[in-house]
Amino acid sequence: MPIQSALPIAQLSPSDLIFISDANELVTDSLTVSKHFNKQHKDVLKKIESLDCSDIFTSANFCAYVQKLNIGNSAVRDSKAYQMTKDGFMFLVMGFTGKRAAAVKEAYINAFNQMAEQLKKKPAAEPLSYRIMTVIENGQAIESKMIPNDAFIISKSHLAQLFNDLNLFSVDELLAISSSVNKSIAEIAKVQDMRFKQMKKQ
Repeated sequence: MPIQSALPIAQLSPSDLIFISDANELVTDSLTVSKHFNKQHKDVLKKIESLDCSDIFTSANFCAYVQKLNIGNSAVRDSKAYQMTKDGFMFLVMGFTGKRAAAVKEAYINAFNQMAEQLKKKPAAEPLSYRIMTVIENGQAIESKMIPNDAFIISKSHLAQLFNDLNLFSVDELLAISSSVNKSIAEIAKVQDMRFKQMKKQ
């Protein structure tokens, strides 16, 4: 038997239909689709796996995963499912017909659009982990600011020691640092040469 929707379509909120994936994309999944379209999940899986779309479209819009299902008596089994983007969802449900299917499609499209609008308006969240640098003068904090997790706070006398760690910088980063250092040395040498020539003229 198909899984029955817990709520009438008109009472569903966007979060009943779609969610934000680990990749920070708006998605739904095959389990939710099967629930609200009143279809067997295994039939939705078959439909997804028989879609006549390109490999590029499939990889961009469908993502298979395994979830744990409780089957009673404390037993658990693995069950395959798919996450899908709005485009993947639209491709999948194109062939779903009937009055109910049309209402569910409309609810999904509205949910994707509403959630997308909300995400646009939502201010950027602070990173989950960050570093704060506080400047203290005479025992009083006078300034605090967020600094990148890869920032270095080190005295000039210890700067050269950083480059002894072979795992700290990539080759490209070392080449960029070397280029900047060589450029600075050349500029300093040029200024000192001009000063030396001026001193000789005096």
